[in-house]
Amino acid sequence: MHQFFNMGFRAVVVSASNQYFDESFVGAELTPQLIADLPKDVDPCGENGEFHTFCFDGPIFHEPIKFTIGEKSYREYPAPTTEGQVGFWFCDLLPHDE
Repeated sequence: MHQFFNMGFRAVVVSASNQYFDESFVGAELTPQLIADLPKDVDPCGENGEFHTFCFDGPIFHEPIKFTIGEKSYREYPAPTTEGQVGFWFCDLLPHDE
């Protein structure tokens, strides 16, 4: 993650498991401080599905992708490996009107 930030990439959290996070986590920009504050059992890259991001700026972009955080929602799905449900928070990304 240090290399990601040092290279100038930027990302926003677009979905997050309710097992670890509440609604306030979606829509947050991924920062070194946010990574440092993650629960101990959460992979800092979200590799186990704890959260997902949208990369909107960095050295491979001609310019940042402009957007506004839209509606936040919560959804539950059947658990893939156990009985019951798993829940995720999501946020919409809306095109930024110039």
